[in-house]
Amino acid sequence: MPLYIDSLSLIRTNLQLIANGERARVIPIGMLTSMQWQAINTYRAQAGLPILHDPEILFLGRHLHASRRADGYSIEDMLAQIASALHAGSEFIPTRKMTALRNPRSREDGYGNRVHDLAVLELSARRPKVELFSTIPRGDHIMPLGKVK
Repeated sequence: MPLYIDSLSLIRTNLQLIANGERARVIPIGMLTSMQWQAINTYRAQAGLPILHDPEILFLGRHLHASRRADGYSIEDMLAQIASALHAGSEFIPTRKMTALRNPRSREDGYGNRVHDLAVLELSARRPKVELFSTIPRGDHIMPLGKVK
């Protein structure tokens, strides 16, 4: 499993600190699977980009919290998105705009949607490690607080 055993409680702490306007620290939360790591490195090598030398995933959470909170999601929603997006079965999605992992299994989000969670990864800021930059619940047509996309 990509997430470490105690990761969700550490992630929750970071998100709560950010929500309270306090400073959070960068924390290790898991590891890419060998298949995820290999798929990302193959794509990067073909694109002429430096490969990843360390599959460990780090997390700060500032951007994730800001973007998902603006959509009305709670910290518990964010934790569910992270756990799903960084699932061992999540697949690398090659795109020119971002490096992402997508869970091919849909998840009931609690708002009437079946979503496929996407983890957006940052690969250069904390080199040689990967940072979970954000999550995107693809298919969230009905959003918290009654918002509709």
